[in-house]
Amino acid sequence: MSRAADAARLALLALAVLALPAAAAGAPGALAAPPPGAAAGTPEQPTLGDDRDVIEASEKWLRLLDRGQMGAAWDASAKSLQDQVSRVEWVKGIGAARKPFGTLKARKRDRFARAHEMPGGPDGDYAIVQFVSEFENGKRATEQLIWMLQPDGGIWRVSGYHIR
Repeated sequence: MSRAADAARLALLALAVLALPAAAAGAPGALAAPPPGAAAGTPEQPTLGDDRDVIEASEKWLRLLDRGQMGAAWDASAKSLQDQVSRVEWVKGIGAARKPFGTLKARKRDRFARAHEMPGGPDGDYAIVQFVSEFENGKRATEQLIWMLQPDGGIWRVSGYHIR
């Protein structure tokens, strides 16, 4: 297997924690304000208790991927994701996973849920946003974003992304 294929497989395996079925029950949770001095060009973090903010932040984070800014998306992600997949592996793996779909034409929010547990992940507060996306080559995909409340500082960050 090639290094690129290994990197793509590793990135997708690290993101397997994002299985939505366990989160379907949803659970209430509060969202914290963004950290002071957040880096320019990174998506805004969700604000206190507003699900719309989670959805808007998700759309901004996904736009990083749409523009090919995989590294910036990784930089804005949770430490748990960064500990599982290096920045280089993420950039290669997510780039390879998204390449067959082509350029995004449209994206529509499909589902939203809250949870306290994720398969393979630590207990905590999660927000799960699922989108149905259409791409220029006629392909459709489901994209899932998982936000996790970080234990140090109460900041919400993306802890996973999955496209299928």
